[in-house]
Amino acid sequence: MSEPRRPIEDFPAHPAGDPAADLAHAVRERRTALGISVEDLAERTKLTARQIRAIEAGHSAPTLPLLTALAAALRTAFTA
Repeated sequence: MSEPRRPIEDFPAHPAGDPAADLAHAVRERRTALGISVEDLAERTKLTARQIRAIEAGHSAPTLPLLTALAAALRTAFTA
C-alpha cells in the first residue's frame, strides 16, 4: 500500500531558512557597518531608496545583476 501524496507546501524550497530574510539582514548589517545611508546605497547601485528599503525588508527577490551591484557597492565604505 502506497503512502498518500503530501502537498508541495510540506517541502520547503529552502529548508535552511528564508533567503530573502538572510539577504535583507546581510545588506542592512553591512550598510550600517559602513555608515552608508539608504540613499547613498541607492545612488551607488542606481536603484531608488524605496527599492533598497524593500530589499532590506525582505520584500524583494533581487536578480543576479542587482546582487552584483549590491556586492560592489557594499564592498568598501562610501566615499563622496
